Amino acid sequence: MSENFQIQEWDTNFFGFKVVKVLDDFLDRETKLKLKSLYEEKTELIYYTSKDSNFAEFENPFYDISLVSTRVPIIKKMTNSTKIHPNISLYNELPPDESLISLARSAGEHGRFGKDSRISEQVFNQIFQHWITNSIKKVLAEEVIVYKENGKIIGFATIKTEGNKGYAPLLAVDRSFEGKGVSFALMRAVETRLVEHGCDHVMSGTQEINKKALAIFKRYGTESQPPEYIYHLWKKN
Repeated sequence: MSENFQIQEWDTNFFGFKVVKVLDDFLDRETKLKLKSLYEEKTELIYYTSKDSNFAEFENPFYDISLVSTRVPIIKKMTNSTKIHPNISLYNELPPDESLISLARSAGEHGRFGKDSRISEQVFNQIFQHWITNSIKKVLAEEVIVYKENGKIIGFATIKTEGNKGYAPLLAVDRSFEGKGVSFALMRAVETRLVEHGCDHVMSGTQEINKKALAIFKRYGTESQPPEYIYHLWKKN
């Protein structure tokens, strides 16, 4: 069964208990038996992405199930690199600037960690401070790019590659600069860097409720995929 889930090492180390990501639709069949096995293996938290919008209703004695995010994946085929906006640069400074940490938190506030009632605001803040720090250290990403206006970071994106696929796990723009082309500039820079890394597709996504971001992605030429339902399963005492 282990080939159907992955222990999340970073998350396990951060939380101090075993965290597992279940792959594909592994829990769609023989669900109770599989949850029992994970429970007996002392898995405290399970991340599960499913096409089933009603999975949280599944009753079982092992885990409390919460729908924490409805995510719309997006994909765009890349062709040619373009000139990167002069306000955008690679970021390698440690510890991260406070404005970058704040933007990382804003990128996650509508995601699964921001919407999980069992994760306190303090822990949420720590997660994204660690996330951006480890992205800069190239643990969770290959690169971090920032957009600066008058020396202040007003937007950023993280870049990750897997084979010929490229990802932008985190992307955010200071709300006071929305609608000024910063998002497009960052997305073009992400695409250019990924082309240079040999990728032919860029994959990203946003929350279904974030209609503004979905509209931006659409104008940029991305294709939305069917929504994914992201669940957190917490071990019952």
